[in-house]
Amino acid sequence: MNKEAIRERPLGKIQIYLKPRDQVKGQGLLARLQPKQLYRELVKYAKADGLLNASVYQTHSSYSLHEPVQMAHVELANHELAVCVELIDEKDKLEAFCTKHAALLRGKLIVFKAVEFWELT
Repeated sequence: MNKEAIRERPLGKIQIYLKPRDQVKGQGLLARLQPKQLYRELVKYAKADGLLNASVYQTHSSYSLHEPVQMAHVELANHELAVCVELIDEKDKLEAFCTKHAALLRGKLIVFKAVEFWELT
């Protein structure tokens, strides 16, 4: 029986909790008239910065930082309901990302977890 070997290496994961209505404040008139959603921009910035993985998860019920509990509704959008942007890479790259984008991330709930990356050889 041919058994595949698993090669492990340590990585980190950050989860950034924010609201879909959070926006990036741009420079210039056009940028102010058409602001961009922060969670989408964070994914673009993660790709541009060369991070290994970026994903966005929508929640169905949430609260954060002492705010009221929010619930999803079948017929109505709730722009107060949290989304989670998850980024995975080496810890120092995640720290550099947070430092570089500190102005956008200030006041957001950010959680770091150590994880293992498994690769079949």
